[in-house]
Amino acid sequence: MLGELLSCFSSIHVGLAVGYLISTLLEKGIPIVLEQTSRRFPKRNLKSFEVEDRISALPDDLLVRILLLVPTKDVVVTMILSKRWRSIWTMVPKLDYLEMIDDDINKVVIGGLLGRLLERFFGKSDQKLLWLLRFIDESLQAHKAPVLKILNIAVDTGRHVDVDVGNWIKKAVHSRVRELGFFLRWPAEPTRLPNNLYSCDTLVSLGLSNKILVDVPSLPCLPSLKDLELDSVVYKDEDSLARLLSSCPVLKHLVVERRHQDNVKNFNIKAPLLVFLSYHNVELVAHDQGTEGCLVIDSPALKKIFITDYSRDSYSIENQPRLDKANINFRWYPDYRFRTSLSSVMCLELVLSFATLPWFSTIGYSHLIECKIVLVHDLDWLEPLMNLLQYSPNLKILLIDKRFLQVAEELPLSWNQPSSVPGCLSTHLEIFEWDEYDGRKEEKQFVNYIFANSKCLKRAGFSLKPTSIHKDKEKMKELESMYRVSPTSQLLFSTQVEYMTVSGETRD
Repeated sequence: MLGELLSCFSSIHVGLAVGYLISTLLEKGIPIVLEQTSRRFPKRNLKSFEVEDRISALPDDLLVRILLLVPTKDVVVTMILSKRWRSIWTMVPKLDYLEMIDDDINKVVIGGLLGRLLERFFGKSDQKLLWLLRFIDESLQAHKAPVLKILNIAVDTGRHVDVDVGNWIKKAVHSRVRELGFFLRWPAEPTRLPNNLYSCDTLVSLGLSNKILVDVPSLPCLPSLKDLELDSVVYKDEDSLARLLSSCPVLKHLVVERRHQDNVKNFNIKAPLLVFLSYHNVELVAHDQGTEGCLVIDSPALKKIFITDYSRDSYSIENQPRLDKANINFRWYPDYRFRTSLSSVMCLELVLSFATLPWFSTIGYSHLIECKIVLVHDLDWLEPLMNLLQYSPNLKILLIDKRFLQVAEELPLSWNQPSSVPGCLSTHLEIFEWDEYDGRKEEKQFVNYIFANSKCLKRAGFSLKPTSIHKDKEKMKELESMYRVSPTSQLLFSTQVEYMTVSGETRD
């Protein structure tokens, strides 16, 4: 295929291809010195491509460094420039084919000069997809870099095709790959990857996605792996998952996206050096399907945890890690050790549910500095939130997000002014923000209490729940009329829910 591409486009003017490469490099911010060769075309008019080819005179190692900054689809097309360029691309230690797949519309999207050439050669039919698979196969075979630092492959066919993805992985391992991302989506059964993947001593980052069967051999060894992503894969069994994690002694970052029927009931994460965990299990399962499982985390070095789980699984954590940041969205009830592990957290984002609401009155958050409360269920949440403030003496930032609360009629809220002012209001709270403020009676009482007692408050920002212009103005006037004990505090209103900007500072 690569030979066909060369012969098919050998008549293309080199100046056109060089000019295209120059344009691509300039888009990447790479300065290129051009020597004007015609008075008819000024230097700024790159479309003329009437320039001296000074790039080809650079040494090979410098050309390789330049091509590292260019997308793979543009790197490969440089082989048509001249004999000088025919093999330069094969020494670039990065091959990224992900950009050739549009994940939203599930089709091959190849832009730039290569895309235009392929359109002329193959037309707009499905032949592009078959060409892409053959292109991946042959370009991997032609690749000659002693170390392949990065390889990303996406196969999104919509139908089963006859490709040997195992050979691609074997080639990557043979080339001492360091970062490997493999995305496979087709209607066929999940594909088992070759065993040598699980004994690659150079692999630092591994991402596996979709129709991949994680079948780990009995003696795996990934001594250098620090980053692992398992996105909607299927596991042969729970032992394969355990063997995979135990083979990564220096694993620090783990991202898991689970799918229904992935062959794992009890998902055990045991990684002694793990500092970051993102775990998503959001496929809703009917009560009559399957049985309840569990998530068990045994990672004493864990610092950041992001968990979203809509299943009925139970959750537990071992060795009481000292968390710095947590983002929690549970539908079920974790064990006591899991709850108490949050006592050390400094930054907490919590989606309120019947499972998480009791945490406000049972856990002391002595280190908590920033807290974001996300409301998605209709709950009586104001008084529990006051309990959180009582148990968080060092809180500086409080964010309330009601953007995802969708109910026809909200249930009544309870509000009783506490007998004592929470210590964080008197000495620490500096930023208070509320997305989708509705202005209900109890909400106004709560805000009024915050304003009247937050002596260190610097900024209060509100985005209003959309109603009418007249009602919005009334809500703004009500908030402006409230007494604020902090004389330097600013009151801000935003029509944009996602961002609030103050003096050039933008906050998510």
